[in-house]
Amino acid sequence: MSDNQRIHLRLRQEEDYRCTLAFDDGVPPLTADEPPPLGQGQGPSPVQLLLAAVSNCLTDSLLFALRKFKQDAEPLSAHAIAEVGRNAENRLRVVGIEVDLSLGKPAAEMQHIPRILDQFEAFCTVSQSVAAGIPIRLRVFDRDGQLLKGE
Repeated sequence: MSDNQRIHLRLRQEEDYRCTLAFDDGVPPLTADEPPPLGQGQGPSPVQLLLAAVSNCLTDSLLFALRKFKQDAEPLSAHAIAEVGRNAENRLRVVGIEVDLSLGKPAAEMQHIPRILDQFEAFCTVSQSVAAGIPIRLRVFDRDGQLLKGE
């Protein structure tokens, strides 16, 4: 028996670079658009959607790991940056992603933090897939700004 799952998306161009993204599982449709001068910036761009997917998946994986060990660190937050540059053919590419995750509580108030931080990233479907082609730098901080993972 296969564990493979298929996620469906229907994309419809509305006008110029603005598209409606519709998902088959009842999720409300989303508008995506390129920023000016190509589009009108009426929704997140494909690069922003990629950045959101990576940082959201990492946050979800950390939350799952914290809850597995019955640790309340909520609310979690993330700040992410996508670096866009030119490749050898002078084409724009996402050349790196930086994600800073922050716990909502001091690490000193929680147990099992080293163990949680050692394993949660490996369970993030999106970041592990993207990292095969784009370097991802991850850091995790507690509420007081103490660096818990990364450099």
